[in-house]
Amino acid sequence: MRSSSSFLALVAVLAASLATAAEPVLQGDPMFVQGRKVDAVPGLTTVVEFTGPASEAGTEGLSERAANFFVASSGAHSFNDTFALRGLTNTPIFGDPAVTFYLDDIPLGGGFTTPDSFSGITWVELNRGPGQNTVFGQAGSAGVVQLKTPEPGEKATGRISFGAGNFSARDAAVTVASARGSQIDAFVSAQYDARDGYIFNSRLGSDVDHRESSTGLARVNFRPTDFLKLTLVAQAKHAHDGEQPLVPLSGSLFTIDRQNPGETTLNTFNTGLTAAVSTPWGQLSATSSVNDWRLGPYRSVLAFGPAELINDVHLARRNYNEEQKFVSANTGNFRWRGGVLFSDGTTEGTFTRAFGSFVIENSSYDIDARTLATYGEASWTLQPALVLTAGLRLEDAKKSINRTEKIPPPQTYDITTESKALLPKLELTYSPAPNVRLFGSLGAGFKPGGFSAFTGNRSLSAFRPERTIAWEAGISQMALGNTLSSTVRAFMYDIRGYQIERSFATGSTADDYLVVNAPKARSVGAEIELAWRPVTGLSVSSNFGFTQVTLREFRDPYTGQSYNGKQAPFVPRYDFTLRIEYHHASGWFGLVKWSANGRTYYTESEDIAFAQRAYGLLGARLGFAVGRWSVAAYAENIFNHHYYSSISAGTNHGTPGAPRTQGVETQFAF
Repeated sequence: MRSSSSFLALVAVLAASLATAAEPVLQGDPMFVQGRKVDAVPGLTTVVEFTGPASEAGTEGLSERAANFFVASSGAHSFNDTFALRGLTNTPIFGDPAVTFYLDDIPLGGGFTTPDSFSGITWVELNRGPGQNTVFGQAGSAGVVQLKTPEPGEKATGRISFGAGNFSARDAAVTVASARGSQIDAFVSAQYDARDGYIFNSRLGSDVDHRESSTGLARVNFRPTDFLKLTLVAQAKHAHDGEQPLVPLSGSLFTIDRQNPGETTLNTFNTGLTAAVSTPWGQLSATSSVNDWRLGPYRSVLAFGPAELINDVHLARRNYNEEQKFVSANTGNFRWRGGVLFSDGTTEGTFTRAFGSFVIENSSYDIDARTLATYGEASWTLQPALVLTAGLRLEDAKKSINRTEKIPPPQTYDITTESKALLPKLELTYSPAPNVRLFGSLGAGFKPGGFSAFTGNRSLSAFRPERTIAWEAGISQMALGNTLSSTVRAFMYDIRGYQIERSFATGSTADDYLVVNAPKARSVGAEIELAWRPVTGLSVSSNFGFTQVTLREFRDPYTGQSYNGKQAPFVPRYDFTLRIEYHHASGWFGLVKWSANGRTYYTESEDIAFAQRAYGLLGARLGFAVGRWSVAAYAENIFNHHYYSSISAGTNHGTPGAPRTQGVETQFAF
C-alpha cells in the first residue's frame, strides 16, 4: 500500500532529476521514446518496447507502461478480464471491447480472445482515442493496440533465451529472422512458459493455479514483383493450466480449502494473408484473416461457506475478417486514407453450474455477429505548420442470439438486434517550432449493443449500444538537445448508454449476470508522458494518468437505487510509472521501476468491501552482456505487496496479484 505523500514524493524526485542533468548532451543526439528512436514529435501514440523477462511482454506489462490503460486480470488468459482506457471498458464476456487489438494487419477479435502475452512481439503501439476508428477497421471506442512483428534487417539474426525462477518458473524461447531479401524474408518465434501455482489448496495438499503454455508466431514476406508484396502471418497458442486463481475475499490471499480442483485449457489460432500493391498514387492492400479461439475443458470452483459452486464451461469463438485499405502517396498538401472492413463471427458457449451433484444451471447459446464498416480520413496542410484532418466512419453491427436452457425450467429464445453509427472526426495539429506540436480533436466512438447469454429472462438479455463524444487536446515537445520528450494530454468523453456488468443480481438466481446501460456517464482526465536520455546509456521515463469516470445517470435495475455521481467500476483513479534504466559500456546493465494504481472500485455503488485500495509495486533487473551472451537477474513485487488484480463482487471472490517473484535469464544472440 502506498500513501498519497509517497506518491507526491516520487513525482517531486522525478521533476528534480529532469531539471538537473548530470552532464550536457551533444546537440543532435537521437531522441528515444520508451527506448525507441523516433524522428518525429510523439502525440496520440504510445510506443512500448519489451526487452526484459518474457513475463513483462503482455497486457499487464503494457498497463505498467501506458498511462490510463488498466487491466483487471482474472488469471485465465483474458477470459473474464476487463481492459480500461480513459474510463471506457469492455464487459468481460458478452460486450464488445473498448480497446481492440491487431497483430500486424490481423484484427484479433473480442475482449476475452485478446492475447494476454505478446510472445515474439517486441514493439507495441497504443493508439489512443475513438478517432482511431477512421484509421483501423476494427476500432474500439477507446483506442487500438497494434502488436508488430519485427521488420527484417540487413543481416539474418537469431536469439535463444532460457529463464528460471521461484515457483519452479521456467521458460525457453527462440527467435529467428532472415535478412531483408530481394524477394522473400521470414520471421519465426517459439516460446514455452510454465510455473507452479501461487495458491495452495490445503485440503488437496497442492497448488491449484499452475500454468503451462506454448506459443508460436511466424511471418513471411514475398515480393514477386517490385510493386506487389504478399505477407502471411500466423500465431498459435496452447495453454493447459490449473484452476483460475479465485479466492474468497474474506480469506487468505494465497491459501484455500476446497474439495474440488479446477482446470483451464485454451487453444487459439490467428492467421492472415495481406496483399499490398504499390502505385504512384499510393498503396492498396487487402487482408483476409481468421481468428479461432477455444476455451475448454474449463472448471472453476467458488467457495460459499461449506458449499462449493462448480462452473464448467466450453466457449468458442471464430471470426472471418476481410479488410481493404488505400493510403495515398505522402506527397503534396493533401493526403488521404480509407478502408472497408467486413467481419463475420460466431460465439458458442455451454455452461453448467452445480453445488455438488445438484445442478442449478445447464444452458447453451450461440451468438452470430456481423460487422460492416467503411472509414477514411483526409489531411490538408493549410500552412507549413498547420494541418487539418477530417474523417468519417460508418458502421453497421448486427447480432442474433439463440439460447437454450435445460435447467432450471427448459426454455429457448431467439433475438436479433442491429446497431448503426455515423462517426465523424475533426483534428487540428500546429507546430510553432520544429520540436513542438499542439493538437486537438473532436470525435465520436461506438460500441455495439449485444446480449447477455447468462440470463434466462428474454426481456433482460439485450443491452443497447454505447456512444461517445470525445474532446481531446495536448502538446508534445522535445527539448534539451532532443534528449527530453514530453507529452501532455487532456480529454473529456460524454457517454450515452455506458455498458456495465452486473453479476449475481439481488433477489434473482436466474438473472445472475447481465450487461446493463447507464443512460449518461462522463470521463475526464489527463496523461503525462516523459522520456529523458541525459547521458549515453541512461534513460529515465515516467507516465502519469488520471481518470474520473462518473455515472451521471444510473439507477439499479433491480433495487431502483440511484447511483448518480458514483465512480464507474474497473477504472483506477490514477496510475503512475517511473523507470530508470542504465547500460554501461563495460557490459553491465540495470533497471529499477515503480508502478502504482489508485483506488479501483468493482461495483457502481463504490462499496469499499469490493474495492482495491491504492498500491505500488517495485521491480528491478541487473545483468551483464559480453559478446553475444547476456545474463540477468530480476525481481517483481519486491516488497511482496498483497493486492487483488481483479474482484468479482457478485461471487465475493477475487484474483490475487502475483506475489514476489524472482529469477534469472540468459540469452544468446546469433
